[in-house]
Amino acid sequence: MESTRHPNLLGIECDVADADALIAAVARVTARFGPSTVGVANAGIQRDARVGHMRAADWDEVIRVDLTAGFRLTQALWAAMSSAGTGRMVYLSSVAKDGNFGQANYAAAKAGLVGLARTVAIEGGPAGITANVVCPGVIDTPGTAEFKQRAPAAYERFISGVPARRAGTPTDVAGVIDFLCSPAAAYVSGQTIYVDGGLSCGHN
Repeated sequence: MESTRHPNLLGIECDVADADALIAAVARVTARFGPSTVGVANAGIQRDARVGHMRAADWDEVIRVDLTAGFRLTQALWAAMSSAGTGRMVYLSSVAKDGNFGQANYAAAKAGLVGLARTVAIEGGPAGITANVVCPGVIDTPGTAEFKQRAPAAYERFISGVPARRAGTPTDVAGVIDFLCSPAAAYVSGQTIYVDGGLSCGHN
């Protein structure tokens, strides 16, 4: 998908869990715009179940999409970033990385991104590559809207635990990502930044 109104915009449908498809997508971007030195690993799925009832396939799929795809994207961009002497990797994790009922696979994957980012920051630092993690809390998305409509009382109880007393917006998250990808963040690396309205503070 290419935009005629925005010539610098290229949309590519890609299964990021498929290593070959991901490499091909990066190659298309490179052919169109030149080597890329910025990567944002934002793919995520959920297959919730209690530990004792979680299917192996659901564990594997979440790890493959939510964690392994971020590693593969990093590898696909590594040579270009190293050659350029600059690079920005941002990984979208979640407040659920610290553990959440029914989400062993999701929590493990999102926590794994923190370890990945810190390692990339250490290894990539000499080449000018930074790596950081963004942990959104409750964000106003179609999924959140569905939850609010389906269980309004439960939603309000959940929001009442957020000091900001509201859900975040995609713009709230995008602003942090934009900063981390900018020259202004050249000395910010290996960090985990929460965009959660204070939820992670544990104060009601």
